[in-house]
Amino acid sequence: MSTPVFIDAAYAADLLHVTPDDILDLVRTGQLRTYGGRSSNPFLRSADVLALAGDVAAPAEETRGRQKSPAARVRQRLTADARWGDVSVEDIEEWARRADPVTRQAGRKTAETALSRLQRLLAVLDEDL
Repeated sequence: MSTPVFIDAAYAADLLHVTPDDILDLVRTGQLRTYGGRSSNPFLRSADVLALAGDVAAPAEETRGRQKSPAARVRQRLTADARWGDVSVEDIEEWARRADPVTRQAGRKTAETALSRLQRLLAVLDEDL
């Protein structure tokens, strides 16, 4: 399978074994030119990306693959959590009624962890950074 003429930053990161944020850094420093797309995931010419393959330091073998930066992980989580607005109280109650005890316990643990992280996020957002 051949590489398309234009690829997004996420695909470019996979090709070079770096994070998407590393690709965005290459864009910011002028080493890669964008051709539309979103600012967080622009389109790039695949030939330009492949030309940088020798210049971009790939991570050590044990960390190879698609690694998300802390900023990307938080952004992804916030995007997913924004969908809680689509879930009604009735939906939650119905899920709890139908869930078996193991699933309910796992859901409780997940909710507690999420609540703790979201409380910390609110505290950080309230700080003067």
